[in-house]
Amino acid sequence: MEPKITLYENKNFRGRSQEITESCPNLLDFGFNNITSSVKCDRGVWILYKRKNYEGKIFVIQEGDVYNKLSKYFNNRASSVKLICDYDFTEEPECIVYENNFSGRSLTFIDDVENLKWYKFDNRMSSIVVKSGAWVGYRYPNYDGEQSLFLKGKYTASVKASDEGGFKNDRISSFSKIMVQPSPEGNMRLLQLDYDLDKANIVRTPTSVFSWTQVNNTSVEQTVTKTDEVTIQREDTYEFRWDRAAKVSSTMEASVGIPLVGETEVSISAEMSVSMGRSSGTRRSKTETWIAEYPSKIPRYSTVTMTSKLTQGNISIPFTAILCYGNDTERTITEKGVFYGCQFFDFHTDFNETKLP
Repeated sequence: MEPKITLYENKNFRGRSQEITESCPNLLDFGFNNITSSVKCDRGVWILYKRKNYEGKIFVIQEGDVYNKLSKYFNNRASSVKLICDYDFTEEPECIVYENNFSGRSLTFIDDVENLKWYKFDNRMSSIVVKSGAWVGYRYPNYDGEQSLFLKGKYTASVKASDEGGFKNDRISSFSKIMVQPSPEGNMRLLQLDYDLDKANIVRTPTSVFSWTQVNNTSVEQTVTKTDEVTIQREDTYEFRWDRAAKVSSTMEASVGIPLVGETEVSISAEMSVSMGRSSGTRRSKTETWIAEYPSKIPRYSTVTMTSKLTQGNISIPFTAILCYGNDTERTITEKGVFYGCQFFDFHTDFNETKLP
């Protein structure tokens, strides 16, 4: 499979798009200068640059990355894009960061670091040794802000270009590793999915979906002439959001049960075919319809109010997935993420009658 990155004009992969399979020193050649808002990377490791000819601040994107909206400091600012060739991104990454120039307090990392403050190392890094793999350093926690790319080698704070390991002294707050899985035989498929029900976060929100009022200020009982029914329709949705470092194919289908929010507890649905790849995003699981019926009579000298309500249930729940490629069940991959679901239930209609003064 050849390297490929797709740029989109608008967030959420909307608007005009441009597939790119090789380095481009000037995105103006595609009519795409300074308009990229979202990105999908199918294959390879790429760098977006703020200026043409691969200059200026950078944004590193690796195979499997999906950004439905680029960070605020890079949105609509990409002017060139480079494919990083002739480098082994399949190595297990390892790096050592130092408080001084390869001396003083040091820490060794083999996985992403969301916030160096947790290690009392925030804004203290003066040098780094990349023993294997490749890393991206970020100015702020949570993988945000200006980036610096570190390939195998030794680096100290310098004014070098960001794609050559240049960074400001004591100005790195988070790290992410770059690692691309070797291309195996067969498509990725799901073997097992486990939800951590004990860590489920559930919000149930009663919502008014229809209201109607009729006043009868006469001495005679009124017959309601409105005979049509009111149809209430809502879509249940789901999304499997993988951890940032998870190596999951951009498109993957599986047959699984999904968590359902009830009035008092969480249940798991019967197995259904779902999209759970990195680029799947929010999907509709089903559309439900409810009918609200009007009252037939309005008593004399009274006001009748009809209110129909639904409860919206939102759930987020961590999951662990065991995956494999093709039929090779001997070599499995374990990845984690969070399931997000939205369902509607408990439809009911209340009638309230009040006497007129």
